Amino acid sequence: MDVRRISDALKVRASHQADQIAHDDTRRAITFAEWDREADEVGGGLVAAGLVPGDRVFLPISNMHAVEMAIAVFAVFRAGGIACPINTRLNPREIADYAALCEPRFCLTDAPDLVADLELAGSWHVGAMPRDIAALPDQARLDPAADAEILGTSGTTGKIKGVVVSHPDLMTGVTGHNMDRSRSTLHALPLTGSGGNLGIVMLPARGGATAITQPRFDPRGFLELAREKRPNLVYLVPSMLRLILDHPDVGDYDFAGVKYLMTGTAPLPHDSVKRAAELWPHLRIRNSYGMSEGGVGIGTSSQDQVMKPGCVGKMPRHMQLRDEAGEIITQPGVVGEIHGWQKHPRRYWKDDEATAASFAGGWTRTGDLGYIDADGDLILAGRSKELIIRGGYNITPLEIETALHLHPAVQQAAVVGVPHEVLGEDIAAAVTLRPGTNTTPDEILSFCREHLADNKVPRTLVILDTMPLNPNGKILKKDLAEPLAKAAEARRRAA
Repeated sequence: MDVRRISDALKVRASHQADQIAHDDTRRAITFAEWDREADEVGGGLVAAGLVPGDRVFLPISNMHAVEMAIAVFAVFRAGGIACPINTRLNPREIADYAALCEPRFCLTDAPDLVADLELAGSWHVGAMPRDIAALPDQARLDPAADAEILGTSGTTGKIKGVVVSHPDLMTGVTGHNMDRSRSTLHALPLTGSGGNLGIVMLPARGGATAITQPRFDPRGFLELAREKRPNLVYLVPSMLRLILDHPDVGDYDFAGVKYLMTGTAPLPHDSVKRAAELWPHLRIRNSYGMSEGGVGIGTSSQDQVMKPGCVGKMPRHMQLRDEAGEIITQPGVVGEIHGWQKHPRRYWKDDEATAASFAGGWTRTGDLGYIDADGDLILAGRSKELIIRGGYNITPLEIETALHLHPAVQQAAVVGVPHEVLGEDIAAAVTLRPGTNTTPDEILSFCREHLADNKVPRTLVILDTMPLNPNGKILKKDLAEPLAKAAEARRRAA
């Protein structure tokens, strides 16, 4: 078979690995042959309902129906449409905003109330998706260079944008069909974001491995699944890893059979790495770095690298550091913005201005800061938009957050710049505490003075019960900016 699209790759998998499990969401497991057949059936059902190539299909589907998400995405591909996954944890206004951007004609969902007010030509619950295999179009006649998906991204600061991913992009790195039958990955990532969608939904078709999805993350449940399913690899974003490490019974689970612990999508607190290495010495821990916009894909390849705070691996040829003038930085230790090159560049859906600002000549501006150390490894230094300029000195929040995470009582930490009449900006921090611990802001600040230069120690620190998080588990610093600015002002007035 001529494999031109990722949905063609699934057809090949279905012939070579027919009875092996492709997706398992603990409620339902589906083989490669079943996934392939149901994608054909639902794809034909969408065409029979009126879908034409290029139509967008809205997919607000939770991880409770991860198997149906995989079927729905590939059904849209088989129909010639563009899949638009969106997290069901977003509020109705955010859902409506994303729908206004993508203008979907059809919808497959397990949260029908979220889309009740949208104008759609057809909407179905994932338990009753339209099926008509006789209406399935000839796959050889579908455009292999067409747009495949629009992935919603807003980072932690701005309004939602749609990153367009093409079929050639999805085909990059697709491997052959001879795979170790025992390969599997356990995770709890939302299947609507870049990591969950491009990394997990596509995983079986791209590499032949089984994707095991925890429907809703909870630390004990994840540990139980790891013991029951015995995956080769577990993928945990840093916030999830920290919650697992803090679970009182974590020592009762040895992760037997697991060979790799992968983490990424957000800065990795260094003490989490040390604690994981001590708890599971047999694991190979890998820290990865990437982004929805593409052009960036890197990860540590050794224990020495992962034990370096902020290290995400050897700087590859397809990435560069550039200064504010756009010049390439080659000398070690100099902080610059990370750029990544991609053979099949992405773009923002219906946003030429944002596309021009982020994508140029195949290179993607990430907005992330980093530097190369003496070993040639890339060390992350934070976000350019989050850079704090205090009294003329550039300060990266990540360095301060790393120090805060070293405190034995701190579970989560976030640092932002707040207005200051004299300095321009000052440093404010918010933290949450590990269960069963107790401390004060003054004690944490005293700890910081032992680990940071004086001008990098937060002048304001508040202890919160919970952090504001986006659906992917990243801290929403934009939601902290105003309350921390008010806390800083109150502190100055009191002083």
